[in-house]
Amino acid sequence: MCMKISKKDLLRINHGFGGNLRSSSSIDYAIDKQINKKLGSYKKLAYLFRAILVDHPFSDGNKRTAAFFALAFAEENKKQVDRDLLLHHIISIAKKNIINIRQIEWRLKNAIR
Repeated sequence: MCMKISKKDLLRINHGFGGNLRSSSSIDYAIDKQINKKLGSYKKLAYLFRAILVDHPFSDGNKRTAAFFALAFAEENKKQVDRDLLLHHIISIAKKNIINIRQIEWRLKNAIR
């Protein structure tokens, strides 16, 4: 992932959606994964998605924050987004508590090409 994501940026973006940080451990883990050069860009986004959608670190705006980062990722990497499919996957990951990174990565690759 070429995007440079800091915890401060993540908190600022979520705050714009009306949320406040409740727990930061999963966010810290996902941010640490962003600098791992062995991981592909979709996998890095998948770690961020899992931290935001499954662990619910914010009081509000978790799904909107994840969608923001998916759209920013697509724009930065000049990818096309199937917005309806992305929304479906965001809701599904959150609702079903999908923790498997490979499954989340697969869903992201299907929605962002």
